[in-house]
Amino acid sequence: MRSADTALKLLQCWRGEAAALPKSPDAKLETDELEDSDDKIMCARCGQLVTRTRWALSMDGHEHVFFNPAGIVFRINCFAEAPGATDQGAPSDEFSWFKGYLWNFAICTGCGEHLGWRFTGASDPPVFFGLIKGRLTNVG
Repeated sequence: MRSADTALKLLQCWRGEAAALPKSPDAKLETDELEDSDDKIMCARCGQLVTRTRWALSMDGHEHVFFNPAGIVFRINCFAEAPGATDQGAPSDEFSWFKGYLWNFAICTGCGEHLGWRFTGASDPPVFFGLIKGRLTNVG
């Protein structure tokens, strides 16, 4: 698939307009060479750049719906990088949504909003972010 087509598919998936990204770990997304600014994903609260669509990651799917022990439902998208989010708190294995991974909170570096979670583990990838879809925007 051409890079522009892949970027469009990622953007459509992010907006909920297309089917989920390929679930095969062998299906590499060809977006690394894109330098366009239209792939920015920002904090919906303050507009801080959090991540980019080209850093979307499939952890047996890009988008997931999970609930926490309190029963609160979260729709999250996975990303390999999120330089606009910082981790907070000690990593925990309690109620982890991804087997073999510890989690701690991912907080917006601009305003402190809880954006999701940072996951760390011994598997590949060793670090990724699960970010709450409703707390992000691609509109500046």
